[in-house]
Amino acid sequence: MAALSTPLLAGPAGAATTPSPSPTPSTPAPGQVPDVLPAPAAGVTRIQVGAFNDLHGRLEAPDETDDGDPVGGAAQLAGAMDALRAKNPNTLVLSVGDNVGASTFTSFIQQDEPTVAALNAMGVAASAAGNHEFDRGYADLTDRIGVNGEPGANGADPLADFPYLAANVVKADGSPALPGFVTTEVGGVRVGVVGVVTQQTASLVSPQGIAGLTFTDPVAAANAVAAQLSDGDPANDEADVVVLLAHEGSSATDCATVGTEGAFGRIVQGASGQVDAILSGHTHLRYDCAFPVAGKAVQRPVLSAESYSTAFDHLVLDVDAAGEVVAAGHQVLDVVGFTPNAQVQRIVDDAVAVAETVGQQPVGSITADITRAFTGEDDDRGKQSPLGNLVADAQKQQTAGAGAQIAFENPGGIRDDLLFAASGAEGDGVVTYAEAAAVQPFANSVVTMTLTGAQVRQVLEQQWQPAGSSRPFLALGVSKGFFFTYDEAAPAGQRVTSATLDGVELDPAAPYRVTVNSFLASGGDNFTTFAEGTDRAELGKTDLEAFTAYLGLPENQQLAPDLEPRYRAAVAAPAPTPTTTAPVVPPAPAPTAAPTSSAPVATPVSRPTRTAVAARPAGSGRLANTGVEVAPWIAAGAALVLAGGLLVTVAARRRSA
Repeated sequence: MAALSTPLLAGPAGAATTPSPSPTPSTPAPGQVPDVLPAPAAGVTRIQVGAFNDLHGRLEAPDETDDGDPVGGAAQLAGAMDALRAKNPNTLVLSVGDNVGASTFTSFIQQDEPTVAALNAMGVAASAAGNHEFDRGYADLTDRIGVNGEPGANGADPLADFPYLAANVVKADGSPALPGFVTTEVGGVRVGVVGVVTQQTASLVSPQGIAGLTFTDPVAAANAVAAQLSDGDPANDEADVVVLLAHEGSSATDCATVGTEGAFGRIVQGASGQVDAILSGHTHLRYDCAFPVAGKAVQRPVLSAESYSTAFDHLVLDVDAAGEVVAAGHQVLDVVGFTPNAQVQRIVDDAVAVAETVGQQPVGSITADITRAFTGEDDDRGKQSPLGNLVADAQKQQTAGAGAQIAFENPGGIRDDLLFAASGAEGDGVVTYAEAAAVQPFANSVVTMTLTGAQVRQVLEQQWQPAGSSRPFLALGVSKGFFFTYDEAAPAGQRVTSATLDGVELDPAAPYRVTVNSFLASGGDNFTTFAEGTDRAELGKTDLEAFTAYLGLPENQQLAPDLEPRYRAAVAAPAPTPTTTAPVVPPAPAPTAAPTSSAPVATPVSRPTRTAVAARPAGSGRLANTGVEVAPWIAAGAALVLAGGLLVTVAARRRSA
């Protein structure tokens, strides 16, 4: 049972910032777990930790080697944990959070239930709560997924058999919102596992879903728990070894930067000497470092294992009879060549079968790739994209009945591209339901509200994010007919130089009907002005429903990408003509030039990432809850059910024994 901890004042910092040179071990053979320490001395107990981070519902292998061997996947990740246990039965399996959310279609279509079932079967002992665990709100995490293995809402069994930990999340009354730690015995060694989540979570998920929660300083919270577990009071559930699961990470992979930069650098430097190892995530990077700790003979390992089940942390700790760590070995290994766990493979196979049945339904057609913005191989949320604008077009059209005049889409809500090439037997140019769901995976509801022209301009200004944000600029997708210009050199709050709707400048005092997803509607991604919107209407549609209904309209078949940007950098106004006797109204700005500042428009680059689906069946009808006639080929969408704003299917829950 996980014990709840009460956050206390921060303890003294215990970590030095200079790492020792990292060893460069030889590349292990696929499916092998090499030794990282010599055999332990007599009287010393060796324990192992296998950990991973940022799984994001990747049930199937997300990559492959040059030889075609799968990299990752839940069943092979479970097989890697089996290999650790075969090497040393004193093994603890942990996750550093973001197990669910932003998932691929196979997991998303069943609200990530197969992923949690796979983690149960894998034998996960505890997980940090990641920011994506809050995607559907705090109540969904506590009542449906479950945070401590106890019954959830109305006594229903939780999905997770393991505790979710976040010592730095508190309720309005100051009480813990989640368990802060759990202790367990491994080979006779008492191990305390502490969890914290990035303090930026409040700006990364829908504020409405976390109302009343505060995300406090993770260093202070972790140190308070570590002190509690080391104070000699058995009532505090003492631990010999303390492992910190920090769902926060470095933006670099070299150890010098890992130990000093940003929010994660503060964790590395500030974690007390009572913390024996730090396992991290959130930034989807790979690093394997160790840092000296004041008063400790053994350096503290600091690891991160990329993302999507492609790698795992292997941590080995030798603990003497007094409960002191006398040696630490560590490595980050690829999930390649391990024998898949049979039980988890069955869970994956069942989930794939459900997803193929639902996902094969075609929902529309395109004539060319419609993509996010890219800089090189990386998607770039700081640039407006054809796909972001298309999603905004869809949401505006689908909420016309609520008077929508403008729609906006946050770039982080778009997680894949629409590619012309067939992903299966559906044929080139056909968009399947699974492909559309990969673009819009969060199942946010669609909200139409009233904002003044001045508030719309404030929204545009908020694309320049607050100081300290992970991305300085987030380029909103905007619906057709809306256009704005900006001056990057202007002071903050004064960068937008023009904002027009159908060629007419917005009236600061006039009301406008604006549609966004529920994440933005409650102020997500620091777009706080949306939370001020009035006369709100939620029409029972998710963003995915609105998108698929729009794609299915007869007039939108053979849809071509609109590559014209809907913003540009402002140009200097011409000098006034002395002979002009009346005010001259300048023409509406036309999207003729790409901006050249920090918010440029780039030529999108697409990368195929989807798995094959089966051929489309015949059928006809309406898409559920849209009230819009759609092309006959998406009739199967009516089998979907909306419950509490979450997209679910009629498939029965599948859980491991």
